[in-house]
Amino acid sequence: MDYEFTIDDDEQPVAKFSLGHEAIGRWLSEELCSNQHIITELLDNIRRLEQQEIHQHHVRGSEFHLRLNRDQIEVIGLVLDIDVDEELPENTSLYDHELYAECGLQDLKQAVLGWQGFVYS
Repeated sequence: MDYEFTIDDDEQPVAKFSLGHEAIGRWLSEELCSNQHIITELLDNIRRLEQQEIHQHHVRGSEFHLRLNRDQIEVIGLVLDIDVDEELPENTSLYDHELYAECGLQDLKQAVLGWQGFVYS
């Protein structure tokens, strides 16, 4: 999973992720933005997952839903109208990479730490 952070023409931070993970970039850019409170809370919940204090965590934003467990995360665009409390059926393929992505918990943690460093540098 490759990504880069840039500043757009409106002076806003933007995360761009590689093919298949674009929704994670949109989620970082649109839901986390530069909200230090939400970033800190998310990193704390990732730590709690790693230390097995909790089994899963959900964050519902205005455009995306983030579903985390100890192994992986899913970013799901709300416009897909998927019941995010249910597992996707096996072999389900969603066509819109800008609205759905998954990756490992550690991959997300590294991306969020990088984002935090970028928006607060």
